[in-house]
Amino acid sequence: MTKVKRIKKRYTIFSLLIVCSIVLLFNLFFSSSSQTNIIKSDFTEPDNSKQSKSTPKDLSELIAGTVAPTTNAPEAEPGYIIEKGLIKNKPFYCELRDHQISSAEILKLSGDFKKVFDFRRSRKGDEYTLFFSSSRQLQKIVYKRDFLTQYVAKKNDNHGFDVIKSKIVLDKQVAVKEFILRDSLFQAILAGGEKQSLAFEYAEIFSWDIDFFLFPRKGDRIQIEFEKLSKDGKFVKYGKIIAARYIARGKTFSAFLFNDGKYENYYDEKGRPVKKMFLRVPIKSGKITSSFSFRRFHPVLKKYRRHTGIDYGSRTGTPIFATANGKVRFSGWVGGYGKLVIVVHPNGYETYYGHCSKLLVKPGKFVSQGEVIAKVGSTGHATGPHVHYEVRINRKAVNPNTLKSSPGRPLAERFLPEYRTLVSKRLDSFESAFKVAASNNEIDKET
Repeated sequence: MTKVKRIKKRYTIFSLLIVCSIVLLFNLFFSSSSQTNIIKSDFTEPDNSKQSKSTPKDLSELIAGTVAPTTNAPEAEPGYIIEKGLIKNKPFYCELRDHQISSAEILKLSGDFKKVFDFRRSRKGDEYTLFFSSSRQLQKIVYKRDFLTQYVAKKNDNHGFDVIKSKIVLDKQVAVKEFILRDSLFQAILAGGEKQSLAFEYAEIFSWDIDFFLFPRKGDRIQIEFEKLSKDGKFVKYGKIIAARYIARGKTFSAFLFNDGKYENYYDEKGRPVKKMFLRVPIKSGKITSSFSFRRFHPVLKKYRRHTGIDYGSRTGTPIFATANGKVRFSGWVGGYGKLVIVVHPNGYETYYGHCSKLLVKPGKFVSQGEVIAKVGSTGHATGPHVHYEVRINRKAVNPNTLKSSPGRPLAERFLPEYRTLVSKRLDSFESAFKVAASNNEIDKET
């Protein structure tokens, strides 16, 4: 009897365990199913009403790439996700990888880009803009090297990129200014708020008449009407100098740009061309270190002797250009001259360019006025880098500063009425600029 009771008790406990297990399993099953539904609801059944109410701030962050795009947002569908960057110390390949672009895509892009621009030529300061679709696929890239150089690549139907060099249109403004010379031409223009390149262009126009190393004096007036080219309000470069004047000690030099239907040249107030047979100096920047003299103490030889040219001191490597059209007679080493170039010109003229560091022309070559023929150096008998410039007529040395250069052919008679009207207009502009400078106390009373 006792044994039967024990068996019944065991069955009762066993039954209770089975019932509890079934209940527990049942609860676990339904709680898991409920949790799965919640997860699916969070990721596959978004609240469209909430997404359609994106604020402008949300959209700007989305475009900037700071917020993950939502594929159902209608505002993101027609446009791009735009990300901008600047080349610093990393190669462009690494910059693209930082924007989560795959290596395969970058290699394809660089291969297509190489037709017009090699990514290996990327440099610090270059800018780029990436355009992604809402699914994070690169659709377009704009690579900007400077204000004038920009490349655009667009995705094509073959999953590659069509690359072009984009033409950039600059905004043009015409300015008229007057500068007063205090120390040098370059300092006067810099002090007037303009850049040194404008001074170089101005000096080049008058390089047939004025030696800017020797001629200028304090108080001389510099007048320029010129074009300034900009992009998005930022200065890019200078355009043409439309008109220029240099007023000094009762003598005025003028240059007005005029097109006769075939050529565009500079002419003085009477219609005579500014360009002449010889330029005054063979370099654009430097200073006179020694003048033409019949008796000069030589700093190397330590004795008095003739100095048959003019020495223009400048940095080693400064370009030396031919002062007139001609043919190279000699290019090589000659004693105290060091590395020397001799150019023969019509009517018995010759020009010498000595102490060069590098010779860029060979005998027999025809050179044009302004063409670079050598580099400044200190070869031969020289105490420092400079070019010895010498002019000879029928093998006899003459002072380059006293050289009379014949002018070219003046404007034809039929162009003179139009030209005189243009000159009058330019002179009125200069007069207005003079009044502005005077009112701003930029001009001394004695000038």
